[in-house]
Amino acid sequence: MNGIYSIPPVTDAVNYETWKKQWNEQEGLDVFSYISDQCHPEQMLLFSKVFFPDFLTVGEGVFLERNFAFETFSARMAEMNDVREVERIINNVHVYDLFDQCADNVSDSVFFQLCNVIAFSWRMVLKEKFPDQKFFVEVSNSESDYGPVITFFQVGE
Repeated sequence: MNGIYSIPPVTDAVNYETWKKQWNEQEGLDVFSYISDQCHPEQMLLFSKVFFPDFLTVGEGVFLERNFAFETFSARMAEMNDVREVERIINNVHVYDLFDQCADNVSDSVFFQLCNVIAFSWRMVLKEKFPDQKFFVEVSNSESDYGPVITFFQVGE
């Protein structure tokens, strides 16, 4: 029997580890126990919009609906005349910005892991929604960025 894991094991999950330590009997406790005890279904459902976002198509471009502003798109297209580069810029998401209320209380490692999981899901949903187009989903975590960043854009054949 071989396990096939979709994502790497989660590390540095301080809230989960703290929760787990409160129990005298920890055998059998896992992330699903934590979810059952601590997470509200509505939160999980709402957060699924991050993993499976809504898109807009404008001309040949594909954009995150939450990030799109026609004025910005028009200005960038006039400046760059490159829809792929405009996609890369408009579809840019700083993971820290998804969690304004708790960004200071979470390790950078957790944000980077989450960014990679979001990238994994975006690859799947882009392939599902746009089967005839190819996309590059890019994750970065450089010193010049404000934490982990994810974006996507179309690539040529």
